Amino acid sequence: MFKKNLEAIRKVNKVLAYKLEHVTLEEASRNLSAIKNEFGEYILTRNNKYVDDTPSPIASAKAIYAEQIKSATSRHDFIVIFGLGLGNLLDYAHTESVTQLILYEPEIDIIRFTCEYVDLTKYFKDGRLYITNNLTDCTKYIGEKYLLEDKIEFLFLKNYVLQKPSEFTVLTERIFETCQEKIVDMNTIKKMSKIWIDNSIKSFTNFKRRYPVNLLENKFKNKTALVLGAGPSLKDNIEKIKQNRENFVIFTVHRTLETLRKNGITPDFCVIVDAQWVKQSFTQDLEYLKEVNFIVDIKADNYVYSLPCKNLFTYFTKNSICAQKIATKMLGEIKLLESAGTSTITAYKCARLLGCKNIIFAGVDLAFKNDTAYCDDKNVVTNTQSSVKIQNIVHETTEIKSITGEYIKTRVDYACFIKQFEAFFAQDKNVNLFNLTTFGAFINGMKYDNLENIIQIIKPEKTDAREILDNFIDTTTFNPQKLIDKAKEVFKEEEARIQPLINAIDEWFEMYLEHPSFFDYATNIITKITSSMILSEYVQIELLRFTKLVLDKDEEKKKMFVLELFKQIKTFYKNLNNLT
Repeated sequence: MFKKNLEAIRKVNKVLAYKLEHVTLEEASRNLSAIKNEFGEYILTRNNKYVDDTPSPIASAKAIYAEQIKSATSRHDFIVIFGLGLGNLLDYAHTESVTQLILYEPEIDIIRFTCEYVDLTKYFKDGRLYITNNLTDCTKYIGEKYLLEDKIEFLFLKNYVLQKPSEFTVLTERIFETCQEKIVDMNTIKKMSKIWIDNSIKSFTNFKRRYPVNLLENKFKNKTALVLGAGPSLKDNIEKIKQNRENFVIFTVHRTLETLRKNGITPDFCVIVDAQWVKQSFTQDLEYLKEVNFIVDIKADNYVYSLPCKNLFTYFTKNSICAQKIATKMLGEIKLLESAGTSTITAYKCARLLGCKNIIFAGVDLAFKNDTAYCDDKNVVTNTQSSVKIQNIVHETTEIKSITGEYIKTRVDYACFIKQFEAFFAQDKNVNLFNLTTFGAFINGMKYDNLENIIQIIKPEKTDAREILDNFIDTTTFNPQKLIDKAKEVFKEEEARIQPLINAIDEWFEMYLEHPSFFDYATNIITKITSSMILSEYVQIELLRFTKLVLDKDEEKKKMFVLELFKQIKTFYKNLNNLT
């Protein structure tokens, strides 16, 4: 029995299978046994305590399922089972549901013991079951599979939870955090994917000279960067920054520019990632910008290209299909960079790319101060128990640990940004990171101190960014016009790929009202969307919804979905045609 189960497990989790091979039955049985109840059912015990629920594990499994599972009903939903026991709860969940099943059993001895006596192979045959004894593995698996609108519910052996309350609590918290981050990501994609593609294409209709930012790699080697976010602590430190300006290469986000202008500080670089509403951060006094170098994400708001600036650098991200295709055309002159998600994190990534070894953050609080969200004091925070309102936009809140050791309220997306920072910092060992906030979020990897002390510690050398950049512009062999020409080639090729699809969609519009197999014909068209990778990215959320809709029996719902999708594709093609 064990060998059969082992092979089934190996197909879904090779690491667990390897571990199980190295646990003997004798080792697994030291603290485990199975006793027979009055109904002839076996009950697993561990250290003389029941693991399975009593008096009848089979009846209990049915009752537990009815009590605990309320909304996870579709094949895209997830049921996370805590505790294997002798498999009764797994058996009932597999029989009664069509969902994805994730079984987390922290004790490998229990898995080894049960695999010796219970046939688990049937639960793996339909591809719905994943089993692990590792919490990180469990949350990672869910993070990879979970999509927006999927439901997750927990199923657990009550006796086992009483024995392992902390493990169960950590499991639920970790999965919630994972899904919350994914929800933020997917909501962003849902709202922004089309805008990102449109911005990427439109950016190359502007003939402004631009350079890939990777050409500046190590041009500021061993210098000290000051990364300015728009949080309240920027205002707290503005005078000290002004007094020590010559010690830093300043990377700032566009939202700080008005504060910096009013205080007579000209940053070396302004990093712009936002895809919308950038215009709101700029005043009519644009002369100030002529001495500022812009680093602009390829997906950023096209308003940027109407602004004056000293030099324009493009941040080409790995996760942009437009960037990937343009980079291929440029034959190695463009280096694709990791997407950072926010302007502040992108500013940090740019500082590292340019070679800075000391990075000081100001205005990177990821928390509120005296009911203000930003350095300009204009955005008063209105609190409720579970949300905040900033500029008439309501944001959900959560609690995070501050540098004071207390737990403070912040936006849910800020909490995700903290994790992003920590993930980047964990990978980046050869850098000194400091933060000037006195009240904000605690971020692992940063040291917290005031500017005077930090300067005493790192002793930064004076930096003339203007001289370094002027020398780059004078000596580079890169041809900015070639970049624009190659980008236009990419979009022309995509237009040609989409043309047959548009013809098929036009035919579908002529027949869908009367043809009984309208959805089958539409499905045939939709499967060909992948002929254009840029279009596939443009409608990626709709394609995810389509995979769920295939088995839906609501014909009207299907029809409305296809109508909307095809209209979006036609609009995209029209825009592409106009732009190229």
